[in-house]
Amino acid sequence: MRDFDTNIYYALKVIKTKAGPRNHVSISSSDLAEGMGLSQQSASRILIRLVEDGYITRTFQNRKQRIVLTDAGLDVLYRELGSLSKILHLDSTISLSGIAQSGLGEGRYYISRKFYIIQFQEKLGFIPYLGTLNLKILPAFESPLRRLRSSPGIHIDGFKTEDRTFGPVKVFNATVNGEKCAVIFPERSVYTDVVELISEKYLRGEFGLKDGDAVDVSVDLSQPDGAESDQ
Repeated sequence: MRDFDTNIYYALKVIKTKAGPRNHVSISSSDLAEGMGLSQQSASRILIRLVEDGYITRTFQNRKQRIVLTDAGLDVLYRELGSLSKILHLDSTISLSGIAQSGLGEGRYYISRKFYIIQFQEKLGFIPYLGTLNLKILPAFESPLRRLRSSPGIHIDGFKTEDRTFGPVKVFNATVNGEKCAVIFPERSVYTDVVELISEKYLRGEFGLKDGDAVDVSVDLSQPDGAESDQ
């Protein structure tokens, strides 16, 4: 991907403004040019760039084009929201609600790696139970979930073994019913509405959870002093 520039952000902002709650809109290059205060030729070049860099898809309909914001395009806007929230000292805590569901056991395998465990203890203050609580976040919480996924979080280094590579992850301090835990994501992952929680306790057993039960999570997006991120 080419170096990011401010025209990309402003173009995405105009498109999202015209799209409203939806992530798609019929728009012409003239409409975009007017919204950005640029010439039509410049707006056309920016639209081509947006497609090439994967921030939008578009199909042509007469003199208009149907533009769909991709997850990558939305991430740009939510990263900017996170940056502004930090600069303006806005509330860094978000709330999510989801439904407990069974995972595939992959979380247990990954978080049991010694190099991850050492960093969890150093940066989160606990050694996690060898398993994760998977939550499918409700559609009404898509916006805070996107804000969470686009935030830098607390960086956990990846590492290599003789037979495979374990990528870097990011974690966020959180609580469930007052119980300390953390939300964990691969640093480079596609958007999904499922999040994984780690805790020093077996959260399903602690709260008697079964698949389908509703769970509320409070997540702190701030980074503790000294925490670093690759983003």
